[in-house]
Amino acid sequence: MIEKPIAFIGKIISDFTHEINNHLALIKESAGLISDICKGKKSIDKKEMPYVIESLQAIENQIHKSVSFINYLNRFAHRMDNLQASFNLNSVIEELCELLKRYSNSKKISIQYTVASDLPDINNSPFIVQFAIFYAIDSFLKRSKPDTVVSIKARAEDNSLKIIVKYEGDFVEKPSQQIWTVATIQEVVAITDIKISATDKVIIIEIPA
Repeated sequence: MIEKPIAFIGKIISDFTHEINNHLALIKESAGLISDICKGKKSIDKKEMPYVIESLQAIENQIHKSVSFINYLNRFAHRMDNLQASFNLNSVIEELCELLKRYSNSKKISIQYTVASDLPDINNSPFIVQFAIFYAIDSFLKRSKPDTVVSIKARAEDNSLKIIVKYEGDFVEKPSQQIWTVATIQEVVAITDIKISATDKVIIIEIPA
């Protein structure tokens, strides 16, 4: 059972390293252009200045994106510090969706999430919650066709918070990889009394409030 969460962590880290490498490659390319322009010169020609400014802005933008992405990963890593903690559901959904952008982009799938502004903080395992959401998204992405949508909505209901993950589109005939069974995921999330159920295109995660 433990290999499923470990595989989840591996997927997040793998996508993170690829994304950061892309950021660094763009920074290197922009820096290389500046180097080519300035090489052997005591001053920069006015005609070349716009290219230098554009490259410096590109470097600044990529550094900003990299720092933001690293902050998401840092928060994700600390979700595993304790089995239970007080956290905001909006935050863990946003964090996971941002970290999965490269994965969803590679599939040409849009992940769209909306959360209620008045959701209370909950005391549970943020890591297990993210694992359950990842399973829902991943099970759809592995069967998805391009230019479709996975939507995520969260709401308070009775004595629980519900996350509804819905696939909007058609499925391919054969999944790209093996999909974990709902029963297996139910065993993992039951550790913290989280429930998960699934139909063909809708997966519901229920967290005790």
